[in-house]
Amino acid sequence: MSPRNIIDAHSHIGRTMTNGVGQDVDTWLAAMDAAGIAQSIISVAAGGLQAEGLADTRRANDVIAKAVREHPERFPIGLASIEVRHGEAGLAEVRRAMTEIGLSGLVFHTTFEGFGVDSPLFDSILTALGLGPALILMHSTPDGRANPTAIATVAKRFPQIHFLLGHPVFTEEQRRQCVKAIQENANLSLDLAYQADPATTEFFVREVGADRVLYGSDAPYFEPARVITSIETAKITDADKEQIFSGNAERLIKSLR
Repeated sequence: MSPRNIIDAHSHIGRTMTNGVGQDVDTWLAAMDAAGIAQSIISVAAGGLQAEGLADTRRANDVIAKAVREHPERFPIGLASIEVRHGEAGLAEVRRAMTEIGLSGLVFHTTFEGFGVDSPLFDSILTALGLGPALILMHSTPDGRANPTAIATVAKRFPQIHFLLGHPVFTEEQRRQCVKAIQENANLSLDLAYQADPATTEFFVREVGADRVLYGSDAPYFEPARVITSIETAKITDADKEQIFSGNAERLIKSLR
């Protein structure tokens, strides 16, 4: 167990139907304890059951909200899922998630959800968040649906929203785009999820600074301890590690309350 204070900025509750991977709240709490993770930002797992459409989305969001209410010391904030394919009917769920059940933003995975960030309906969803602060966990992809350049284009239109680029690590081009996007947009940061190479941590700290990099695991899809080790063994300062493990997430969470 790591002695550091660790906040996981990228973890999921639910099950992705395409691959059968998933976890419930109790399973994640146990995994957090095993990995030495003090807190996590939880969000709905993308690609969940949609047999009943918007009703399934609402149920998944209610699970996240209940976990935040019952375990505030472990889950300081939670993020809702909104399916772009539900169209205008989904906008009421955006407002419910933010104003009625106490969630702090949204999570999207364009590959599993079948849209691109250039969709007008995606813009409508972000507009429905209102003018207050919010967090968007945007799974970054190598393709044009949600690569860092495409996400940055959206972020420029919504400066009140903080966009966390999830695991922008899969290709050299994706990493290059991520660096440029973050350098040019104050409301963008990245997490180190879904990788286990200390050189990745070193690269992003060198290129964008430790204050824009957060620890995230993408649990249950990736082993949290492997990402922790990739940060612990990186050739960066202890101060940088503390920023990545908890300091940046603490400031982000505070800004959303």
